[in-house]
Amino acid sequence: MFRTFSCLLVLLCSNVSHAQQSSVDIWATLLKPHHFPDVAIIEDASVIELSTPYRSEDAAFTPVRIKARMAQTPERYIETIHLFVDANPEPKVGTFTFTPAAGSADLALRIRIDRYTDVRAVAVLNTGEHHMATSYVKAQGGCAIPVAIDYKEAMSGLGKVQLRTLAADGEDAADNGIATQLRVRHPNFTGMQMDYKIYAVRPAHYVNSVRVLLNGEPVMSAETGISVSEDPSFRFFLGPQASGELSAEITDTKGNSWTEKLTL
Repeated sequence: MFRTFSCLLVLLCSNVSHAQQSSVDIWATLLKPHHFPDVAIIEDASVIELSTPYRSEDAAFTPVRIKARMAQTPERYIETIHLFVDANPEPKVGTFTFTPAAGSADLALRIRIDRYTDVRAVAVLNTGEHHMATSYVKAQGGCAIPVAIDYKEAMSGLGKVQLRTLAADGEDAADNGIATQLRVRHPNFTGMQMDYKIYAVRPAHYVNSVRVLLNGEPVMSAETGISVSEDPSFRFFLGPQASGELSAEITDTKGNSWTEKLTL
């Protein structure tokens, strides 16, 4: 799905360029009709806030934080967050699913940004409401930057997983719950990066699925594409009283899978 949609986007942008027109509104003309047809989306900060740098220091590792403005209760909670980078070759960064077992639907990660663009987070509540936050980022070349790591070294450490809780301070010291981080050693090749050691583009190979469970029950899951940075890292929250066995299950596009466990 990610790959097919990117071809449509490239074609659309190409047609606009050839016609020497002004920049097309990718969200209004393509992304929203494709992902959220006939859905009313509220643009406000009452449910989520999106934090990004105005100018990214490294387009291949642009930090993004989605901050929830509401608690996760069984009656009303953020069920999914869809993250987009409008001008990326594959605009859909990923879909992140939460349950009330998450202390907060906060999420922090690093993404690739290919050129100046809007970044969007769309939160879908269990009630069916859709809320969107948008941020503009100046960055260039994040999806096609040449491979900087040694391929053999990258493959030898492939799938090394770190799952840990974090000391909560600053914003994270609020009643969000237990801050938790999942990191995966993976090159996350986009399929557009030149490896000058072999003078060829490395085929796409990236983490595409993440599941986090507490005592066997889902807490957070993610379906991701090429726009997530090398060595994916996700910071999320567990409920303040969470205890027992926390486990993470990760798979990539070549069918590799890894599991890591942590006792709380």
